[in-house]
Amino acid sequence: MRTEVPAFKRCCFCVPLRYGLLTWAYIKLVSLAFLAIFFTMHLYYVIRRYTMTSYSRDLHNIAVIGVLLAILLIEFCFTLSFIVGGHMKNVKLMRVFYIYNIVMWVLTLVLIMILVVLLLRKMDPSDVFSYYSWKFLVTTANFFFTLLVQVYFMLLLRSEILKLEGKYGFSFVNNAAEGECTIREGTQIDEAWKTTDNQEENKTGPGAVDEEGKSSEQAMRYP
Repeated sequence: MRTEVPAFKRCCFCVPLRYGLLTWAYIKLVSLAFLAIFFTMHLYYVIRRYTMTSYSRDLHNIAVIGVLLAILLIEFCFTLSFIVGGHMKNVKLMRVFYIYNIVMWVLTLVLIMILVVLLLRKMDPSDVFSYYSWKFLVTTANFFFTLLVQVYFMLLLRSEILKLEGKYGFSFVNNAAEGECTIREGTQIDEAWKTTDNQEENKTGPGAVDEEGKSSEQAMRYP
């Protein structure tokens, strides 16, 4: 069966689409900045502790924090480019951000599924009703809810791109005005043809011959 992806006209059913997306991007940008500051401070603390104690596990923590900071930096740059593209109504920048979000969403879903499978394999069936099991369920549900929210905003972004490209929208046709326009164009063409025919008749008519004869006689009288 063939289904169409829905196109939205408002963000959260009340805010204009582009302004809602820009608000979401600004909130995301501020959140990324705070997370980057937090991880940078934590990285400084881990590096300082490693230089003092040479604890081997700190190397693993440094590598993980470095990867997280790199991901945050990439996310920050793409979000900033989307904000610029949203204000300038640049479809190319918005499309790049849209494709980037799709790729990151797929990678996040794959990583979450792998993590869930690994945790379920380690979980004891007798501990289903324990505190850690419920905590695991709540965390997993939170992850999937975040993915659903990202899908919603990606659909909003797609709708805005289609709107700027003119792929959908409302258009009104005034048939009466269109008919009048057709009649006027035909009248102008007929008048143009009549004017052209009259000019050709004047050039080839008897008046034109008389004028040529007069000009030749004047040339003979006044050499």
